[in-house]
Amino acid sequence: MRPRVFITGVGIVNAAFTGGAAALAAYLGAPRAVLGASPRFATPVAEVPAAALAAFFDETEARRLSPVCRLAVAAARLALEDAALVPGRELGLVIGTEFGDLRSTIEFANGYLGSGPTGLSALLFPNTVMNTMAAATTIAVAAKEMSLTLNAPLVAGELAVAQAALAIAGGRARAILAGGVDQLDPFLFEVLTELQAGADRRGEGATFLVLESEATALERGARVLGEIAGAAWRARPARPHGIGRAGASPAIAAALEAAGADAASVRWVYASASGDEARDVWEGRLLDEALAPHRPPRTSLAPLLGRHAGLGALAVAAGACTARSGLLSEAAESGPSLRTVERGRGLVHAVARGGTQVALVVDGPGELA
Repeated sequence: MRPRVFITGVGIVNAAFTGGAAALAAYLGAPRAVLGASPRFATPVAEVPAAALAAFFDETEARRLSPVCRLAVAAARLALEDAALVPGRELGLVIGTEFGDLRSTIEFANGYLGSGPTGLSALLFPNTVMNTMAAATTIAVAAKEMSLTLNAPLVAGELAVAQAALAIAGGRARAILAGGVDQLDPFLFEVLTELQAGADRRGEGATFLVLESEATALERGARVLGEIAGAAWRARPARPHGIGRAGASPAIAAALEAAGADAASVRWVYASASGDEARDVWEGRLLDEALAPHRPPRTSLAPLLGRHAGLGALAVAAGACTARSGLLSEAAESGPSLRTVERGRGLVHAVARGGTQVALVVDGPGELA
């Protein structure tokens, strides 16, 4: 049997709420407003209030960390607190991001363009590399095991959790912080709009899950929120930045096989639909084909929170909550709604233009609740 991978903690920072598993459960079960359009951007977005991060940093640390690194560090600290896990030695980190610290990179480049070599900032330069958030977070929580940054459009958060789960299942780590982070930037939306790629409903934030092996979780008496029973990533045929045809989904098939499950056992689906109509339709057809003849209820959190890398990890955490409670949160045209579904196993799924596909089978805590 494949070693079991448990979710024992959650840390979330976004525009709607900040907190751990209890805050997530309260958010999923409470009335709320669907995001409206921001006057700063062409697409509906949500920015994290500065006050939401103030309590996590002293003045010196806040000045040293860039805004996107502060998002990542705050979510990581929340996740460890939620899991009652002491930061340190046997802890790894896998983080996904679409854009990295784009704001610092732009400021660094503008310094040179405006003033030449004398305008280059030595303080900004370390933030121009894609793994700056991972570096800041591992230092902040004393994570001394594996550290991995994944840069992928649309599926970065889901992919980070999937790779972390397989690292634990394969015996390469005992505990890993896994999740994603992205920050909004006006320049990004200008470029996406010019490329006619700005249809996605965008947001910002960070989410981390604490994943532990069964032996590690039981050894320390951890509270178990859920289980990642299977995870896989594959590629569907598609042109770069394009969509493909429906057909067999190797990622979903592999994730179900790893979980020892079949399509009939899937009670609900968290998908990655985010307003890109062509991609959203493609994902729907892939799910229909993979789960046929069953049509479990499906939803996406992007209309409520805006798409960012942290949302992929948040969907996995929400999946564990749905497996326990049978409550599926969704956005309707008239506003948010809450659907009651059958408790138990579900699927978290994402697919990007270009064909990258990620699938995770999520169970409730079962007898270990």
